Amino acid sequence: MLIRSVHNLAPLWFAGLVGVLTLCLGACSLQDEPAGRTPIEGSAWSADDLERGARLVAEVENAAAIRDIKRLQHAFAQYAEAGEWRAMSELFADDGRYVAPGVEIWGSDTLYNHFRAEMGGGADGLAPDRLNVRLFLSPVVTLSEDGTTAQGRWHEVAMLGHYGEGAFWKGGIYENDYVLEDGVWKISELHYYPQYAGPYDKGWRNIADIVPLTPYHYTPEEAGSPTPQSAKALALPAGDADERLSQAAATADALLDESAVQNLQAAYGYYVDRKMWENVTDLFAEEATFDVAGEGAYSGKEAIRRRFFALGDAGLKEGELNDHLQLDPVVTLNGENRASARGFELQMTGQHGGASAWAFGVFENTYVKEKGVWKIQSVKLYPRFAADYEIGWARNLLPAHEEASESASASLLAGAEYPEQTSPAISFSAHVERATKPEAPASLDALERKVAIAKAYDGAENVSNAYGYYIDEFRWDDTADLFSEDGWKELSYIGAYYGRERVRGSLFSRYGDRGRSATFLAIHQKTQPFVTVAQDGKSAQIRLRLFQFNSQLDGDGSYISGIYENQVKLEDGVWKIAGMDLDYVFLASYTGGWAAVEEGSAQRFAPTPESIAKYPPDGPLRGVTFAPYPEIAPMGFHFDNPVSGRAPDLKLDWSISSRHGESGGSPSAKASQDSPSK
Repeated sequence: MLIRSVHNLAPLWFAGLVGVLTLCLGACSLQDEPAGRTPIEGSAWSADDLERGARLVAEVENAAAIRDIKRLQHAFAQYAEAGEWRAMSELFADDGRYVAPGVEIWGSDTLYNHFRAEMGGGADGLAPDRLNVRLFLSPVVTLSEDGTTAQGRWHEVAMLGHYGEGAFWKGGIYENDYVLEDGVWKISELHYYPQYAGPYDKGWRNIADIVPLTPYHYTPEEAGSPTPQSAKALALPAGDADERLSQAAATADALLDESAVQNLQAAYGYYVDRKMWENVTDLFAEEATFDVAGEGAYSGKEAIRRRFFALGDAGLKEGELNDHLQLDPVVTLNGENRASARGFELQMTGQHGGASAWAFGVFENTYVKEKGVWKIQSVKLYPRFAADYEIGWARNLLPAHEEASESASASLLAGAEYPEQTSPAISFSAHVERATKPEAPASLDALERKVAIAKAYDGAENVSNAYGYYIDEFRWDDTADLFSEDGWKELSYIGAYYGRERVRGSLFSRYGDRGRSATFLAIHQKTQPFVTVAQDGKSAQIRLRLFQFNSQLDGDGSYISGIYENQVKLEDGVWKIAGMDLDYVFLASYTGGWAAVEEGSAQRFAPTPESIAKYPPDGPLRGVTFAPYPEIAPMGFHFDNPVSGRAPDLKLDWSISSRHGESGGSPSAKASQDSPSK
């Protein structure tokens, strides 16, 4: 039997009332009931367990809703890249609308025609010589109390092209509304607020003399509470409780499996970045396959290992950049212990002082769970384009794939290279279906722990991304309020500050209280989360990639790249940042890009010693002070290899300050076997 998620199992009977529900605790009996918990007549369950079970089912439903909404937006990105305009329009509710400057439209046919005209040049499907890459990054998603509506904030980076005609950038913020319609999450309003745009040869510029603030749909407290305590009632007869709780437990397990698969794919990208080939190989099952369209197919773990080592020795050499961003994944569980995912890979590669390139591809991967551990079973990578940084993707493209190594056989994949071929067809369903399991959950305690861990994954991402949106607008009080009372933060180029109020003071001291510059935008996009959750679901560590674009009204744009390693924890029921570590990788002007980083340019935003002395830090930075590129600095990881357990050279354990190895005894020091990292 398949279900879309728990919220499809039964209607809401009495909104605002406390529902009654129960759970069969394995081989339970009346003798197992604690004193004072009297079973209901004709039932094995006490009123306390019924009430607790009702709450847990509602929490599972809310946690699943957050995931469904993220999947919905990622599906929108995948359909846009593949030119599936009708599928995009069908993601909207019956009265769903699209709003942008000068545009407000609604209705499936109208939406279809708009996307077809705006993105496809008026054609059905995307012509091979057109490129429509729309990356949705940095989600902050919050659910309403009744669980039937939600809001989400996203950054969009669009890489657009018409071969031989031009290549373009476009970007901004979406503040979207979502609604549960006939048991399926749909887009109620897609509301776009543009920030920058421009042709590739000149780079992006602000879209107006003054780019207005995009309104926030959340406060710091709301960002830390993506799934508030539900006010909806789920009234069911006690006799139906066993089945309902069994289904809830199956959904909780599915959410953890989805998280584990996303972590696995994120880890793959992070390891490839640093040419950690042994760690990359560890992620694959023994009989795995790796097929790259136009390059070749590799069968078995050892052949895959040889393929990566054929790309060069392990480890980055000075001046080398090899970033492989894993973006917009749509994960689907395919029965027990099987999963698949479609996503984007954006590559930023090159050699300092030499050539550099953009590359983009679509992956269609499968995964297998062996002895409780998720592994990559197959990779199908469809390169779409590779472009010399100086030229861009409108003309004179580079070969989109590597030369096949000796261990390769012929690829089984059809080509998908722009501008001759189209993107591979999409096979996933936009609306997730999660399989139920016949067995009952082991206990209410076990279910509660799994739900807490599933919610922690999204709480960690929410509060970390909310931080980026607040600092973009120099909203220092909101930024500080995202931190726990004892939270610590590294302030770039200066040092670390311990405690929420010290963090607040450091921001005002460093940047003042005048808001952001009217003509300069710093766009802190966070991508590729890898989340490790504590056994009790009350704290977590999250690794995120900083993919920052800076834009001006006039003048050159710039990039900043780096890695966040954050700690988050529940404080009075709200997710808060307990620690924030940022290691920069490079800072580059748009002109020339990362291959043309000038000596000393990474210090352009550094404060003076006199300004630091006015509000000195409480401790040192844990990593580099300035973006080291073209030098290669050590890069820490908070997690071991999620398959093999291979430890990183620099392990970032939970810390009560920025000082490496200083433990405050947080439960995050031990990851749960049910956590998304396992």
